Amino acid sequence: MEPMDTIDDDFPLTSRHIELLKAPARKRKPEIECHTRHVVPMTWDLGQENMTDLMDDMGVSQIDEKSPNQLKREFLNPTPEVSTQSELIPPGAPRITHVPNVQPQINTSFGLFSTNAGLNPYAHIEPQGTKESLFFLSRRLPANKKEISGINYVDKLSDEMILSIFRWLPKHILVKCARVCKRWHRLAVDETLWRRLDLNSKILKKGVLGRVLQRGVVVLRLAKTEIRTPLFLDSYGVFNKHRFSKVQYLDLTMAIITTEALEQLLSRCRLLKKLSLENCQLSDKICRLDALNIAWTGMTRGAVLYLVICLPKSVTKLNLSGCRETLLDEDIQQLCNSCPGIKELDISDATLLTSQSIQYISTLLQQLEYIALSRCYHIMPSSLPLLGHIRTLIAVDVFGMLRESALVHLRQALSNCGINKFPFSSIARPTTGIRRTSIWGLRARDSAV
Repeated sequence: MEPMDTIDDDFPLTSRHIELLKAPARKRKPEIECHTRHVVPMTWDLGQENMTDLMDDMGVSQIDEKSPNQLKREFLNPTPEVSTQSELIPPGAPRITHVPNVQPQINTSFGLFSTNAGLNPYAHIEPQGTKESLFFLSRRLPANKKEISGINYVDKLSDEMILSIFRWLPKHILVKCARVCKRWHRLAVDETLWRRLDLNSKILKKGVLGRVLQRGVVVLRLAKTEIRTPLFLDSYGVFNKHRFSKVQYLDLTMAIITTEALEQLLSRCRLLKKLSLENCQLSDKICRLDALNIAWTGMTRGAVLYLVICLPKSVTKLNLSGCRETLLDEDIQQLCNSCPGIKELDISDATLLTSQSIQYISTLLQQLEYIALSRCYHIMPSSLPLLGHIRTLIAVDVFGMLRESALVHLRQALSNCGINKFPFSSIARPTTGIRRTSIWGLRARDSAV
């Protein structure tokens, strides 16, 4: 079959038409007719009166023939040059006709300058340029924080009310409250909140103890506490060299502290009444007090001699146990002369003491109430009844010295005294019994939290 060259005489086929007929059928996108090809431009010729009416209906105004330069300056360069002496004028600033000698008012809530025209010193400035070129600064919150709205009822409370609330908080929470604001910091470091402090088995970093003493602590427990030096840091500026702390009851039992730091600490604590230094290394310096525990401190012979000479007369409780080869009879005689008002004395494990010490004690210490002589093996049992001359004596401990038969005779000779009633001596020791949070019968914590 031969291809047709024409369909009819009126519409002859071209070669392009033949190629399209032989090609496989496919979908074609609909063609959109464009009616703008035959658009004829038209020009409106209106009179001046009709032109004015038409522009009024459109809401526009006719441009003045004399303002092409002004129009170009406003839209193409909306920021005019400001003729001022300073070169630090920010871009986009308005033209200033006169600068008054008045400081602007800061308003961090609504903008850099106050919007009140009566208080705004720049109210007479003539703004130029578009509306977008006039701006003001404002403070924005970070994206991860939300603005807190409402009434702050805490600010309405008095200082006394906030202090009464702070008394119920533990010390580590009280330290965090001091970081909230200046007012809370002033109240959180008030001395009434820091009268008692228990830092048992803690590690105190450099300068921490100095800041603790500055809070006005009266009862301080530092048993088994590691105290790092220096105790007082000048960089904080919180402790004057000539200022003394208010500590009266200090427990340093088994505390880890150097001899130099201990001397520095005791030099600041001039109001001490009771002190425990058990298992601490001592030097030749000591402070005035009425109860002293220096048991098992490993004192040398010179330290013991210096101690018994320099002890104040105010001492009424003294624990010298553990001086195995350094405490002699002449030291006991000097001790009785230096501190005649001693009521409780522990000289256990002093293996070099003899019966001569019992004679000094029974003669010079007439206010003695309790004495511990356990494991003083060189004291003869026959000299112990001499203690009956002390009318105020209540208890005597002689563990490890006498047999059962000798104890019976001693109980008969000292019928008014209790013999071996206290296996563990409590003389001048701050913590005894089951009250582990108290020192010398005083609470070291404000509450049970």
